[in-house]
Amino acid sequence: MRVWIIEPNDPLIARDGRPFGPVPGARAVSLAFPVPSTTTGAVRTRDGLDAEGRFRPSEIPRLKQVTVLGPLLVELDDETGDIRQDGWLAPAPADAVLFGRDGDTGDAAKVSVRRLIPLRLLPGALTNLPDGLAPVGMVRLERSKPSSRAPRFWRWESFEEWLTDAREKEDVDPAQIGHGGPVRDARMHVGIDHETRTADEETGALFQTRGLEFVRVPQSSKLSCATRLGLAVATDAPNLKPGIGPIGGERRVAFWRPSARALPSIPDRVKTTIAAQGSCRLVLLTPACFTQGWKPAWLLRPSDGVTPSLQAMALAKPQVVSGWSLEPPQRAKPTRRLASAGTVLFLKLAGDRQAIERWAERVWMRSVSDEDQDRKDGFGLAVLGTWDGQLREMGVRT
Repeated sequence: MRVWIIEPNDPLIARDGRPFGPVPGARAVSLAFPVPSTTTGAVRTRDGLDAEGRFRPSEIPRLKQVTVLGPLLVELDDETGDIRQDGWLAPAPADAVLFGRDGDTGDAAKVSVRRLIPLRLLPGALTNLPDGLAPVGMVRLERSKPSSRAPRFWRWESFEEWLTDAREKEDVDPAQIGHGGPVRDARMHVGIDHETRTADEETGALFQTRGLEFVRVPQSSKLSCATRLGLAVATDAPNLKPGIGPIGGERRVAFWRPSARALPSIPDRVKTTIAAQGSCRLVLLTPACFTQGWKPAWLLRPSDGVTPSLQAMALAKPQVVSGWSLEPPQRAKPTRRLASAGTVLFLKLAGDRQAIERWAERVWMRSVSDEDQDRKDGFGLAVLGTWDGQLREMGVRT
């Protein structure tokens, strides 16, 4: 698969599903980050254009078989426009919580990084968790509050370090871990009379759009220090061409170009440690669709001589997604609840070391949703991290 960069030129609108029509006061609000169906639909639409730039509906059956992985947030090099060597970012993992210190405010405020791990119940304690899942939490009391400066996206170096060895830290600058990603951009618009080419005073069609601006400006920096952001997808689409094309709601313009980078590979230390310990953490980079809601099915099937079993989960708030199908009969897609990006699954792996290593290589940077079409659409892109498979006692410092 080849990695492609999609760099929005205008604020990107990935609609959140609220009604938006030609009425005064209407607002088109974007999600905080596009879901896979936004970029996958754009990739397949672009791949299905003819020589004159018109979409060919006859191509829909073929296009549905095109695999798209992503989107992932990336930082771009100002000179080449390609992904910076250290430019990959990942959604903040749900098993990491950043706490601020009392009295610390402003850009200089430091945070403490705490780890959520599966816990052993105290004698006589009960939970309503299904399937015997262990609760996930901290092993010691934390008296401070979660930091409001916790980054939504982690730089790949920090993220890979967390996957390799989820070690708690003190006095960390959150800006070194990552940042908040695209910022929201609100714009006011007015309806236009097509005959006079002026504002439509009869209807007073004043409306607002709130999109995502893919430029990151540090609060203490000048505009010249801004970081260019983009979306990266990996796909086997055979007919993609570089150039300008629309993406998302309102047909906002983006620049499309291939990248010389490849998706990050699994670190050797992560793979060998997982094989030695017979357990792992699986972190979702994009929202996943499981037929049983929170619980995966396809992922837990025996494969490559390995039988995974789910021990615990660190879940973020579920994400709701819908859409519109261009396949006849054209209609709205059903609303679905997804396991959000950043969700962490704690798995035990039954199998020998060689089999577990092969399994880890196969799962890394692959989609793990239950349905084959959802995996082709990029839902549930996953990576792996280490976990020793042990349940910790509550109140014991590790």
